[in-house]
Amino acid sequence: MEEAAHNTCAAEAIEVDRPLAGIRVLAIENFIAAPFATMWLADAGAEVVKIETREGGDLSRSTSPVKPGDDGEPRGLSFLRTNRNKKSVTLDLKHSEGKRVFKALASKADVVLENLRPGVMDRLGLGYAALSGINPRLIYAAISGFGHDDIQPSPFSDFPAFDIVGQAMSGLMYRPERTGDRPTYLGFSLADIQCGILALYGVILALLHRERTGKGKKIDIAMYDASLILNEISVAMYSATKRISPPGVHAVTAPFGTYRAKDGYIVIAVLGEHIWRRFCEVIGQPELVADQRFGEGSARRKHMDELNAHIDAWLGEKTRDETLRMLRAGGVPCSTVNDVPDLFDCPHVAARKMLMTLDDPVWGPLQVAGNPIKMSDVPEPDAKLPPKLGEHSTNVLHEWLGMTEGEIGQLREQQVI
Repeated sequence: MEEAAHNTCAAEAIEVDRPLAGIRVLAIENFIAAPFATMWLADAGAEVVKIETREGGDLSRSTSPVKPGDDGEPRGLSFLRTNRNKKSVTLDLKHSEGKRVFKALASKADVVLENLRPGVMDRLGLGYAALSGINPRLIYAAISGFGHDDIQPSPFSDFPAFDIVGQAMSGLMYRPERTGDRPTYLGFSLADIQCGILALYGVILALLHRERTGKGKKIDIAMYDASLILNEISVAMYSATKRISPPGVHAVTAPFGTYRAKDGYIVIAVLGEHIWRRFCEVIGQPELVADQRFGEGSARRKHMDELNAHIDAWLGEKTRDETLRMLRAGGVPCSTVNDVPDLFDCPHVAARKMLMTLDDPVWGPLQVAGNPIKMSDVPEPDAKLPPKLGEHSTNVLHEWLGMTEGEIGQLREQQVI
């Protein structure tokens, strides 16, 4: 008994030690952007409740690739990536009783975070204007392709958008090295994840501001905006020079890219003349510092063919390990170029606990990306499985709203939950 009590107290202490313990979040979300933001809130100790449709829930539950569970329902891999440590409540937001219940939950919440099309929540009578009247302390965060007109209007606000749209419209697809003139999709959900990061940042800012003012606010994150700021160096350089940087090339310096050693690729990153001097010493050609073609970063970029000839000759038959040892000893930033399988064997990834294992009953033990925010006196986040659809409906309605079994049963009969 004493051991059990001790374990319970230890578990409670872990939750209290998390920075957002006690914060309640309602998530109306699908796919990647908002679920990433709320997952990180949950990792930080917030109680995150996903409000899902009764039929199917979050669309990522059934997005390929999927495996069928014992109940025959699809279990999407995408859902497992972005929904650990959350609770699920099913609720029909088009039903009058569903609206009533959601408003009651919002009156008890600290944060509502959604990534529906702009205007959907307003048309349901559940947007920021309606909810802030019920709960003036509520923080309402919205992620969309082009933003919400009540905050900062866009002529594109009604357009649908996925991650690739943000990458395309922000100019990012012209930045990678490529063959020919065809723009290149970066191959991962960069814009979605960036939206999640910025939404999380906005929520934290709003929580801090609420401590001083007692008032909540609306946060408006547009995917186009979130992607554009990732292209900021190209924006600044074009404004200053009216020239577009070549694809795959750093706008202001060289060498800054991939090079082939005997047994694979490495990257060399020379940024600043002090590192250029170090690099010339490492490759045994200190005289290059005085060469006018290579006098500063932009000049070196213009003469990359000549510069690369010197670097390729130095690399010669050197292995990656040999090359990296020399560069690091000389204080030059460099690394191997890892492919995904290399991450599973990387000592840094293991030491920093950047792969988290979910023991999923359908997919089996599955490793997903861990949480990159490391803090003193805060334990690593749990690896609780994403919730089953509606798994916590009874629990949340009872704990948040004090509903009885009879009241909850009536909502089930009405097909509200």
